[in-house]
Amino acid sequence: SSGINAEYGANNLRMLCRLVKRKCTRTLSTVLYCKLSDLVFTRKGPDAKFIPLPLFSEAGEGVVPGLRKAGKGHYYHLTGQYYDHDPSLTRNIVMKVEEGVSPKVVLDAALSDSEIKILTNILVDSVECRVISSGEVDSIGSEDWNYGYVMEPGFTLFSPEGKVLEQNTQNKELVQLHSRPGFPLGQKLWLKDIENVFVDLSPRPWNIQTLGVRTLSEQVILLQNERKFAMSEEEDEDTEPTHEELGEIMVNTEWIVKVAAQLVYITSKNRFKNAAIPLYVPRLVQADLNPWVAMRNSLWQNDTPDKLQDSQNNYIP
Repeated sequence: SSGINAEYGANNLRMLCRLVKRKCTRTLSTVLYCKLSDLVFTRKGPDAKFIPLPLFSEAGEGVVPGLRKAGKGHYYHLTGQYYDHDPSLTRNIVMKVEEGVSPKVVLDAALSDSEIKILTNILVDSVECRVISSGEVDSIGSEDWNYGYVMEPGFTLFSPEGKVLEQNTQNKELVQLHSRPGFPLGQKLWLKDIENVFVDLSPRPWNIQTLGVRTLSEQVILLQNERKFAMSEEEDEDTEPTHEELGEIMVNTEWIVKVAAQLVYITSKNRFKNAAIPLYVPRLVQADLNPWVAMRNSLWQNDTPDKLQDSQNNYIP
């Protein structure tokens, strides 16, 4: 694929995989957030109106009744990416998931860190939540989300319609791809056969993201995600992006790069002697070419107290 120009930098991948291993979600500092707000979010145009999500004070009282109405079962607790209305808040979604049925949303609101702890306690104490899986969706602000992922009990990718891919909980070496256009129901993929993970990005206006893996015999596309990009006046796809556009690229690819790092992590765990595999991303998402990615990675690194070492255990390709 033409969008895959170079291997993702080892330092960047090391930070991503360490955060994956710790199962932590990192948010931007206020400084970087404000800079991005000025450069990126204002590019949505004068007619674009941000519709804030309900606050926990408005929606929180409905959580317990919502859980009771949804009934006992498996629930996902998910966070969004950048909530550009207020950097002190994070989008939180709670949904019930069942086989063969679209997920049922119980809560979709903007929460502070202290309110997230309250919500977590509610979920843990609720008899309805027999299993709780944490993860992230790809939404930015209050826009609709296209995909999400959770790590437990097995790595799972899903859409609002249901599961796209899930790791077999009985045999962690196997992932199963669910029915979707171009893919037959029940296609299986052995983690030990994966040679690398890649993210691709379409040419300007960079609105199509692709996540896939390569085995010795084939290339498997796991998902293609269409993100909203502010349209540029430039029509030539070979024109280099502006500083503002690089910031938007960083924001819009945040989720899919995290998912790719998750795949590197679980795949490496299930290979002989935890052998590391490469992660490839487009050059516009690499820190040495995108200052916004470099700034974000620096914040991630500073927010990770553990000493990072160049070893196979950190899954550096």
